[in-house]
Amino acid sequence: MVVTLGISTNTRLLGLAIISQGGLVDYSIHLHKSSWSPSKVTAIITSLEPCVRQYCIKNVVLSIPYAHHQTNQFKHLISCIKAYFEAKNIKVFTKETEAIYTLCPPGQKKTKKALMAALTLQFPQLSYCYQKEMRNKNKYYIKVFEAVAVTTLHELEK
Repeated sequence: MVVTLGISTNTRLLGLAIISQGGLVDYSIHLHKSSWSPSKVTAIITSLEPCVRQYCIKNVVLSIPYAHHQTNQFKHLISCIKAYFEAKNIKVFTKETEAIYTLCPPGQKKTKKALMAALTLQFPQLSYCYQKEMRNKNKYYIKVFEAVAVTTLHELEK
């Protein structure tokens, strides 16, 4: 059984999604409020360990934003995440964030809201996050949806 971990991150939020055999097994969001430092990278990497241990992850898919959205800190974080998984002999794939909008229904505007609605239809357990996100002024759960989306896309392309 191949278990895939999807990660959508920035230097503050870490969205995780675990998909196995087309089903969403688990998902979570982690907030790292502290300012940027080497110890923050370590904290983010350490927060991935329970997923790897509990679910026997075989593949990891990273959501990569547009180049102009990538700070040096973000690039460093992504390289550390890749190194962490490669050291564990776990395959790492990347998907550009704009690719996830192909999961939006045809004929509908490709927005984050449309993406979240489409994923909630596919994975009803996300409805709590969707409803919370629709009420939030500052977006919080979008990273979970992005992680689910990149993992779903990866599974569809296999």
